Amino acid sequence: MKKFIAMILIALAIGSFFFGCGKDKKLTGDFIEHGVVVSYKPAEGKTIYFRSDSDNLTEFTQRGYHQSTLSKTTSWESFKIDSVSDNMTAVTYTFLGSETGIFQSGQYQQQDEESETIGQSLSIIVDEDGKLIDWSGLEDLDIDESGVDQGEMMASNYASIYFDHFPTEPIKVGSRWERHNSMTVSTDEGDMNQSTIKRYIVQDFVLRDGHPCVKCKVEIVIDNTGEGMVESEGKSYQYFSEGKGQGTGTIYFNFEDGHPVYSTFNWILDFTIASVDLSTNEESSFTYYQEQKVTYNLISESEAPSL
Repeated sequence: MKKFIAMILIALAIGSFFFGCGKDKKLTGDFIEHGVVVSYKPAEGKTIYFRSDSDNLTEFTQRGYHQSTLSKTTSWESFKIDSVSDNMTAVTYTFLGSETGIFQSGQYQQQDEESETIGQSLSIIVDEDGKLIDWSGLEDLDIDESGVDQGEMMASNYASIYFDHFPTEPIKVGSRWERHNSMTVSTDEGDMNQSTIKRYIVQDFVLRDGHPCVKCKVEIVIDNTGEGMVESEGKSYQYFSEGKGQGTGTIYFNFEDGHPVYSTFNWILDFTIASVDLSTNEESSFTYYQEQKVTYNLISESEAPSL
């Protein structure tokens, strides 16, 4: 049961990769009136590097017990645009390093345990609607005790949440579009259904840190439901889960060179799991709440950790 709960929280607690900081200078040109096609195509074959910094507040409540934790994480990754065609884009993420510190009960502690993804890569292929077509990599991530393929879950989340999607037609200030993705994860203990909606609106065309960028406001909404049966300490339980998340952010995407440059994002998540002891019909539940603030910055290769 604990593994299944952890899987759900990982899926929802999306330390979202949106991009970070500087001054805007308004751009002028014919594209302001006629629009511009935004694509990863100009960056095909290139590898770029990013650093993310996140503040994460989580609160856990069950049967009168309450725990609040504040963590700060800095991560580095590379992002390679493998290929781009009219109906699909293939990219590879490589996880280069991560540092996390936790404030709990008035004390700060640096975490010594390294993420098992460090040094691994994840390749995904998405279609023009942003749906995951195929994925590979993350060979060291196994199916966990609840039957979840952790690599498949990461691939689905990267395709629907972390990867930015643009329409094939030219966009200009005021243009709007959205991507809607659904996935079902089957486990030994039950099924989890997750629906993700990502909405975009173009706010401006600006020069950000020397990069000509389209500036977009983004909204993300996640609805998550699940149910199943689980055995624990010789007892059988039926459980039901429901989670809702929403966030807003701003992304800057270099429309000439075909890659993201900067983002900032705020996220809120509410999650509840209710269970019934089938031998006594006793009901219990716990709640999980999360607030997250993230910035993601384009950096040079020399600023990223080497593997």
